Amino acid sequence: MRVKALFASVVLVVGALLLVLPRPEKAEALSCTGAAPETTARPAPDGSTPPDLSLPQLEVAKSIVATAKGMAITRRGVVIALQIARQESRFEADVVVGRATGAFQQIAPGPDNAYTGYDRKNASMAAKGFFTVLLARVPGYDTDPRSNADIGQVVQASGAGASKYEPWRPLAESLANVLYDGTAAMTCQTGQSGPRAVRADGVDVQLPPEAGLAGTVKAPGPETARVLAAALSWLGTPYAWGGGTASGPSRGIRDGGVADANGDFAKVGFDCSGLMLYSYAQAGVSLPRTSRAQHAGGGAVVPWSAALPGDLVFYGAVVHHVAMFLGVVNGVPYMVEAPQSGDVVKVSPVRTGGDFRAEVVRPIPGGGADQHV
Repeated sequence: MRVKALFASVVLVVGALLLVLPRPEKAEALSCTGAAPETTARPAPDGSTPPDLSLPQLEVAKSIVATAKGMAITRRGVVIALQIARQESRFEADVVVGRATGAFQQIAPGPDNAYTGYDRKNASMAAKGFFTVLLARVPGYDTDPRSNADIGQVVQASGAGASKYEPWRPLAESLANVLYDGTAAMTCQTGQSGPRAVRADGVDVQLPPEAGLAGTVKAPGPETARVLAAALSWLGTPYAWGGGTASGPSRGIRDGGVADANGDFAKVGFDCSGLMLYSYAQAGVSLPRTSRAQHAGGGAVVPWSAALPGDLVFYGAVVHHVAMFLGVVNGVPYMVEAPQSGDVVKVSPVRTGGDFRAEVVRPIPGGGADQHV
């Protein structure tokens, strides 16, 4: 299959927008998925897994492969480069972290000035810089007995070490099957790159299909209904630590730990408190930025037994997570949340065990029928 045919099955789903919300930074929920031999839920016989990338990520990967072919780089060199680019930037060409820039997070001038004289945000040029150093430092890379990760580490000299690159080999192999060999297929579909339509009629909020629940949530008032609809409109959006503003999802930041390992700094999305801040901003209510500050100063504190839809639910003796109570559906209390790195905005049953706090915060004063059972 020719590369240009990868986009033949792109489908754009556009729903009627029932709420007028500010336009945020674009959040990609698009995906390109390779077809495994039997089912996309299973790995291929060689241990590779079907790639699952956004369209912009795929463009970066394509640029790396095209540059490799132009430089007569072998398939193994391509796989090494794809492993490195996935770990360093999650195939994001414009990422800048301090002095580190681009898909390979190159710091100029680099070995023998290899990273100078070009825009490191240009994926093709960055790939040329990477392969230049690969050929200089490991000229026999194609038959070198070391692992791909070890060879990549020779090029990158990363303080994190080669172990960070190793988990991405199956993905890189799978991408090479599509983009280098042309021996596997990939289809691309657009998901939702903006807020989806959520019906809010007075105090009644219709749960969208993405919630995984059927039914209507009754808010205490029209303002809270708007808040609930705003939170539900971004279901499926990636979690990004530090992401989320009053206008919508934003690029995440580094945390030096789990968020970095999941590439949050290269994602556009929400963290837990960012989703709450955004949702309440749509009703004109300004919340503090962090979950701890939202607990301390987000509104009136109410016992969990009296919780109403729209109330903020918290976790941790020292607060570390916040979610929004949706109400009770079929006898089960639910919430909408941005749970953790590697996950997406979703509807979940309220987890009342562990470090759950048996209290909620109500940013919008007022009553309404008690729906907690």
